[in-house]
Amino acid sequence: MINLNTSSRRERKKAEIQRHIVNCAMKLYRTDGLDNTTMEAIAEEADVAKRTLYSYFPAKEAIVSAFWLLNVEQKRELLPQLLAEYPGTHSRLTSVFLDAAEGFKAEPEFARIHFGYQFQQIGKSKQPLVTNDFTRFLTAIMEAGQAENDIRRDIPAAELAMQSMLNFTSICLIWFSNINLFSLDQRLTQSVDCFIKGAGNK
Repeated sequence: MINLNTSSRRERKKAEIQRHIVNCAMKLYRTDGLDNTTMEAIAEEADVAKRTLYSYFPAKEAIVSAFWLLNVEQKRELLPQLLAEYPGTHSRLTSVFLDAAEGFKAEPEFARIHFGYQFQQIGKSKQPLVTNDFTRFLTAIMEAGQAENDIRRDIPAAELAMQSMLNFTSICLIWFSNINLFSLDQRLTQSVDCFIKGAGNK
């Protein structure tokens, strides 16, 4: 019989090591730059064996991506608060997109690396690109909206979440190419408005 407590402890320990490595690596990236930081330096800073480091992260870019995904995981814990504070899918989506934009504007280079790494994983992982914490977060928002009869229910919540995520991603990728091209906040707000209300001129 499998000892579930032992298994959960093992998983928690692995998660703690992963977070520790990410924090140490991001500290080095911010002071020395990603290009000037080696995996050896990260292992030394985190006080782990190089072999252990590679067992968690195959490349420096994977650590940057994990940094953003860990942030999303933390945001998911605030979902009940989000649903209570913001009435309707429109305001909830806008809040989530603008909150993410704040992080991107603070560290656009790291955000660009994250998106680039995620796209490189297409076809390499058993999980599709869109099946990640951010999409699951958006799916929960769509499910709440459908339960409240706020948005259409003939399309599965997961598909609505995927489409809104793709809208979000495409805007961010264009913005990363030239952060002075347009206001990220404004464009994301417009995308939510168009997604919820449609593009038709009624």
